[in-house]
Amino acid sequence: MDWNKVSLVGLGLLGGSLGKALITGNHARTVTGLVRRPERIQEAIGAGAVHEASLDIETVVKNADLVILCTPVLRMLPITKVMAGFLKPGAVVTDVGSVKGPLVRDLEPLLRKSQAVYVGSHPMAGSERQGLANADASLFSGATCVLTPGRESTTEAAQQVEQLWRQVEGIPVTMNPEEHDRLVARCSHLPHVLAALLAGWTLDPAHGEEQASLCSSGFRDTTRVASGSPEMWADILASNKEALLESLDTHLTQCKEIRVSIEQEQHEALFKWLSESKARRDAWLANYLMRRPSRSVE
Repeated sequence: MDWNKVSLVGLGLLGGSLGKALITGNHARTVTGLVRRPERIQEAIGAGAVHEASLDIETVVKNADLVILCTPVLRMLPITKVMAGFLKPGAVVTDVGSVKGPLVRDLEPLLRKSQAVYVGSHPMAGSERQGLANADASLFSGATCVLTPGRESTTEAAQQVEQLWRQVEGIPVTMNPEEHDRLVARCSHLPHVLAALLAGWTLDPAHGEEQASLCSSGFRDTTRVASGSPEMWADILASNKEALLESLDTHLTQCKEIRVSIEQEQHEALFKWLSESKARRDAWLANYLMRRPSRSVE
């Protein structure tokens, strides 16, 4: 038994999957979860995501060794302000948020007052299917799980968060919060924007009913992530503003360059661009599938 008590603040896809993985692996004596509706208490317990659940934040986090924030990013600061007074000294707090810079900046000084230690983290795992009903104990298996310790993170606390991700079969890596946000803007946040743009524009009713009937597997695969939670993604895009705008501007420049190649029928340039892109993706995919053979591409 590695933890006496782990508290999950939020039991959606990520929180529920973490709870299932911890319980399945027998890594915690007690896993508690915060829910927003009374009917979710028995649902969460019955799903095997927690041992106990409550609508009361004090009940959930009191005496916890480890608290994991699993809410949308913009809810994490307000809920931490509420729970900070209930944390025991020495408690470790982490999260699953897709943006790290603002969280490290805001949560570290707040948790210092309660003698708890914050270590930011972000598992590169998920699905367009949201909610506890889709929670999966193997969600983090083979996934890169980024740790972003801040100035006040202790070595011991960082090691404990690293241990958490190893326990659920993730692969921990450490980087500074700003670098994380730049990299994730390119590989996660920008693709979501592009998928949403493509889905919204192509399926605009103004294009007529026949348009949708011609959309097939390529369109489905390219726009899959656009089915993700609008609430969660609106928070992410607003929170990672600077890095995402930089990625968008670079992408717009590339779009203009490709437009010129198409307009001027530069076949060799188009072939070279497509070949390089294919080779890079093929190499990435082979490596990805070696790490996560049991999971489909996300």
